[in-house]
Amino acid sequence: MKKTLTALLVILAVLGAGAWLLREQLMIALMATRIAPQHDFDPALAPAPPDYRSDSAWAALPEKDDPADDQPGSHPDSGAPRPVGVFFVHPTSYFGRDNWNQPLADASANWITDNRVLRHQASVFNACCEVFAPRYRQATFFSYLDDAGNGERALDLAYTDVAAAFEAFLARNGDRPFILAGHSQGSQHGARLLRERIAGSPAQSRMVAAYLVGFALDRQDMGGLPVCATATATGCVIGWNTVQGESAGLNGAGRDLVCVNPLSWRADGAHAPNARNSGGIGFASYTQPAEGEDVTAMAIEPQVADAQCRAGNLVVRELRSDNFPSRMPGNSMHVYDYSLYYLNVRANAVARVDAFLSGS
Repeated sequence: MKKTLTALLVILAVLGAGAWLLREQLMIALMATRIAPQHDFDPALAPAPPDYRSDSAWAALPEKDDPADDQPGSHPDSGAPRPVGVFFVHPTSYFGRDNWNQPLADASANWITDNRVLRHQASVFNACCEVFAPRYRQATFFSYLDDAGNGERALDLAYTDVAAAFEAFLARNGDRPFILAGHSQGSQHGARLLRERIAGSPAQSRMVAAYLVGFALDRQDMGGLPVCATATATGCVIGWNTVQGESAGLNGAGRDLVCVNPLSWRADGAHAPNARNSGGIGFASYTQPAEGEDVTAMAIEPQVADAQCRAGNLVVRELRSDNFPSRMPGNSMHVYDYSLYYLNVRANAVARVDAFLSGS
């Protein structure tokens, strides 16, 4: 009996250790069962496409009052925006299972887009530029977990909207310079725009820079455009993926991913200390407000995080705040890619635009 009990305890210990080691994979598998769409992708079941001639198809426009206009209460103002537009493609905010692509009126997805993304990401560009951010039939989050081809088709459909919105943006922006920007799924679509629509076209000469953050961006994904090598380089591409500590993040091992350090604006492995961080803006859960939270608050925390590019990730060694709690697998700080370095990105967009306009 004693030997049987000992053997049972050993088996339970091994199973427990295995479950601990595989806890992230188990968590993802459990989540997948809860958010997987209930049917295969079918274009006939896709939501109606947006009409980007209508202002209602845009989450942010210069003439609209929207969260992309918000600014932190205490920061050095950069003056009036320059004659430059920003085409900002938002990340995944749709976690629904009723469709592979977001219906444009989905309230939960639009709450995230407006209150977390426009306010904490797109607004970094309102000191330099006018912000244009389309709503689009984004692929649901499960698309990145699917291995049956449905997710890929959903992402392709989402890109058709982004491409149409970009054409409408060019018409609205006119011949003015522009910044291409995005995060996560939005940066994936932005990289495809670089390859298929911008590189080699007349629009390339008007592009100040592309901030394609929070996406596993390979150098061959960028349509032949270079990685930005300095803080004021133009016509180039910027990207990073933030993790805490020596973690894998969301990116596959061994990939030569673009990582431009947002504290030094160099694509090298040098460590940039907390002292170089002008200020980040934290928030609670990505998908919903915390109890009693004022979602409009944008409290700046100086020196909140350091940064170092290592193995394709942007590593945070020292985080000096509890206001950045959300993590994704691999200890990824994905939802805070912009907001950890908010004021630095804001100032850099101004500097890069000024360099472009001055021809330097």
